[in-house]
Amino acid sequence: MRIAYVTHIAFPDVVGDPFHSLELARKMSAKGHKTAVITWNKRNPSTNSIETVKNVDVWRLAGTNFKLGYHVTEYPCVHGMSSALMQIRPSIIHVQSHLFLTSVQAVRIAKKSGLPSVVTVHGVYAERGTVIDFAQRAYLRTLGLAVLRNADRIICLTRSDSERVEGLGCSEEKIRLIPNAIDTEQFRPCEKRENNLIVWVGRFVREKGLECLIKAAKIVANNAEKARFLLVGYGPLQTKIAKLARDNKLLGSVVCFTGPMNNEEVAELLGKATVFAFPSLKEGLPISILEAMACGTPIVGSAIPGIRDVITNGQDGILVPPESHERLANAILMLLNDSKLRKRIGQKARQTVTMKYNWDIVLGKIEKVYYELVRETD
Repeated sequence: MRIAYVTHIAFPDVVGDPFHSLELARKMSAKGHKTAVITWNKRNPSTNSIETVKNVDVWRLAGTNFKLGYHVTEYPCVHGMSSALMQIRPSIIHVQSHLFLTSVQAVRIAKKSGLPSVVTVHGVYAERGTVIDFAQRAYLRTLGLAVLRNADRIICLTRSDSERVEGLGCSEEKIRLIPNAIDTEQFRPCEKRENNLIVWVGRFVREKGLECLIKAAKIVANNAEKARFLLVGYGPLQTKIAKLARDNKLLGSVVCFTGPMNNEEVAELLGKATVFAFPSLKEGLPISILEAMACGTPIVGSAIPGIRDVITNGQDGILVPPESHERLANAILMLLNDSKLRKRIGQKARQTVTMKYNWDIVLGKIEKVYYELVRETD
């Protein structure tokens, strides 16, 4: 089977692998399928190029970036997608996220060409402030809804997202519930943990609840000796969060910003962390949560859809109300002070990921969707 994956941006133009596009293509290639990734050429937006990344052909297309102010820095519309798809000749087109113009383009081309298409919903929408949220709602009622309605299958990562998609008027029959996957061999516990090391990984955007995390860090630092918070990633709010840490006399001594890291570096850090803190306000199915769980690192996260879909409070993680920095701090301190609790929750977390979110299980479910669609179009 020939599979074309479409994503608005891909490694190395962005840190990590957004939406697992390259990793999914690589894994499907290893199963004998012919795969390719189509994305925007961020580094040289006026030219097209084809390169091999992780044994996958990546088509980087010229395009125009419709940057949406401070909060959305990559929002491209690419040129030449039809031509690229004609050369790839896919049996199926798999689009990552309904929220990008590349998704609108790909599903429209698939519909016009009679090719089956799949869209994976990585969170129905993100909270980015009043203006951006208004724009997202308008998009969901128009272009985003067209992507969802015209796609032949919709993969939702969580039950809550599935219900939201149905609420937009999409048929339950074409929705499949398939979670993200994690490489449990790469992400695994280290032999030795660092004491009082709290880690967060993600993008510095409003919905990640980082102001709450800084306020919690101050409480933790006052009650736990040599507590350190390492914040890994990048994003538009990084300067603002660093200023908040500086204003609270935490920057450098308690709160450190590492910048972006690759998968290998993140896996090593999560494997030796004491606690993983994730105080998000809104999530789809966060990959960083699964990575921390695979590393056996106990998590303190917000009790919100997306995180609640993965973690059972008190068993494989601890959930606290969103935007409650005192409850967040208290939960972190409880784990820092109780090694037996950390061990029990960490072991259960890794067991959960190994049983439900490993690549073999998830690939089989996605492959089943592909074969369903190919049979329907034969």
